Amino acid sequence: MKIKSFPIVFLTVLFIGMGLLLWAHTTVLENLGHEPFGNQLVASYVMNTVMASLVFFTIYFFRDKYRDLLGFFFLGGSLLKFVVFFIFLYPGYKQDGALERMEFLTFFIPYLFSLFLETYFLVKLLNTVR
Repeated sequence: MKIKSFPIVFLTVLFIGMGLLLWAHTTVLENLGHEPFGNQLVASYVMNTVMASLVFFTIYFFRDKYRDLLGFFFLGGSLLKFVVFFIFLYPGYKQDGALERMEFLTFFIPYLFSLFLETYFLVKLLNTVR
């Protein structure tokens, strides 16, 4: 894969993967008798998609100038995702005084998918950069 095609391939895999994962997530929730779009599910998927894109493009644009720091950009992006989670999603989850398992999974399922995807593309990027 050529380095110029990384952004297109990443975004394609990210959007299709998150869409399929959201569909599977809502289907499982519905089959288990839970509200399929409760617990800020769509907001969580959108936030994780936007943050994964932001982290990827930061790494992609600085791949030549700061090659030795790309791992720190990746870790900083993960930290930023948690900060955004605690600012925007966590207050809604904590309204009833407890973080339930469904609320936890609502954030961490798309988070883990985007984390694995970012890791995969970071490794590919580091292996192709001069």
